Amino acid sequence: MGGADKGLLTWRGRPLVDQVLERLRSQTGVHIAATALSVNRHLDDYRSRGLPLLTDPDTLRGQGPLAGMLQALAFARGQGLDWVWMLSCDAPALPPDLAGRLCERQRATQAPAVLPAVQEPEGLRWHPAHALLHVDLEGPIRRALENGQRRVLQVLQQAGAVALELPADAAPAFANFNRPEDLAG
Repeated sequence: MGGADKGLLTWRGRPLVDQVLERLRSQTGVHIAATALSVNRHLDDYRSRGLPLLTDPDTLRGQGPLAGMLQALAFARGQGLDWVWMLSCDAPALPPDLAGRLCERQRATQAPAVLPAVQEPEGLRWHPAHALLHVDLEGPIRRALENGQRRVLQVLQQAGAVALELPADAAPAFANFNRPEDLAG
C-alpha cells in the first residue's frame, strides 16, 4: 500500500478501522469487555474514535504485529481481563460469529491461543492476525521479540496455539487488503 496507514484507507465509503470496529461490535455469542486500538502513527485520527490507543514503546517500535500483540496483552491484564481477541484492520469482512467460535474452540481445547484457519487446496491456512490469546502469552511473546523472532504464526504455534478450522468457503471473510486494487471491490 505504499506505506499508507491501512486502517485509515477507505473501502466502500468508510475507513477500514471503522468497518472492523463495526464487525467487532456486532459479534454474537460473546461479551466484549474492552476495546483498544494498537496504532503507532496518525494518533489524532485514531483517537477520534474514542478508544484507548496502544502504542509500541521505543524499544519495540518497528517490531511488527507481535509488538502490538504484546501491548494488547499488557492492556488486557491491566483491565483485569484474561483474553484478547486480536483483529487486523485490513480484513473488514469477518464472520459475525467468529469471536464466539474462537471462544468455543478454546473451551474445548484449553489452548492458550486459538487462531482461525481456513481449509484451502494446499492445506490449512492460518490467520494469526485474528487470534484469541490468553494474557499468559505476554511472556512468550516478549521473549520471542527479545530473541529477534517476528513471525506471529510461528511464535503462537510454539506457545501452543490451536486452529479453529473453517471450511474453504470462509476464505473471503479473511481476505485482507494489501494492494490498492484490493480496495476497489
